[in-house]
Amino acid sequence: MSRQCDFLHLLVKNTTMKRFITTLLTLFVISSVSALAQDKPHNFEAGLGINIYGLGAVGGPSKDFGPGFHFEYRYNYSERVDVGGRLYYKYGKGTSAFTGIDSQTWGFVDNHIGLKGVADFNMRHGKSVRPYIGVGVGGAVLVTTRTTGNNSSEMFGTFGPRIGLQIWRFRVAIESDIAFNGRYGVLSPETAHSLTLSYTF
Repeated sequence: MSRQCDFLHLLVKNTTMKRFITTLLTLFVISSVSALAQDKPHNFEAGLGINIYGLGAVGGPSKDFGPGFHFEYRYNYSERVDVGGRLYYKYGKGTSAFTGIDSQTWGFVDNHIGLKGVADFNMRHGKSVRPYIGVGVGGAVLVTTRTTGNNSSEMFGTFGPRIGLQIWRFRVAIESDIAFNGRYGVLSPETAHSLTLSYTF
């Protein structure tokens, strides 16, 4: 219950992130309506992934591989360029160590929910095997549960590249969601790297 309250309190207070997410949702809806109005191709994608967070280091968090899933919409702006949005969830767990006068180690579980705008450049248009490169920019919420009971929630922005290969309706990709905020800049522990497999329709 306390974790849910912390999350709601953070969501209410962080007006900048709320405006950012609202803008992304607005752009997503506008692009969807535009695609339908102009009768141009639009695609949906559902996929699973394996994620790893940041880099393990002495005195910092070390996270194991964890699962994730996503749902994505893309509007084919041209033969080679598409734009859209992705809603995703990532799960991570691991241990964290504090090295000082009293050395401590504790376990934690992360639940990571994000929304981002995406854009891709597609090569070999019209072929069965098509490589692509792209970028994503958005925002995310990370809820952390610790064995010490000191749970937390935080919101941050994300940006990062992705590169992949589409074979018929299947896509395999490697991508990064580099976390950042206005106070600390890039956030290594919250940064996620993923290997995904998805189906487009």
